[in-house]
Amino acid sequence: MAKNIKTRISITIIPTVNILLEKISKKTGKSKSALVENALKDYLQHQLEEEVMELAAMQFDDLPSEDDWLSIQSETNSND
Repeated sequence: MAKNIKTRISITIIPTVNILLEKISKKTGKSKSALVENALKDYLQHQLEEEVMELAAMQFDDLPSEDDWLSIQSETNSND
């Protein structure tokens, strides 16, 4: 998918958030759409980083040993 192709969506937000978006848009020179898109990208990046940290902290003590795997594979292959 080409990077410059965008999809138009519709969202409903409270008026206060819209006013803040308009103020930030004027201050930064970015469109409200760009501000929302950047905020969503930042949120998704943060979520990804949190999930990576959770996965990195996982312990894999419950994995079978190499001998157990060989035994499992032998049983599976004998059923073919």
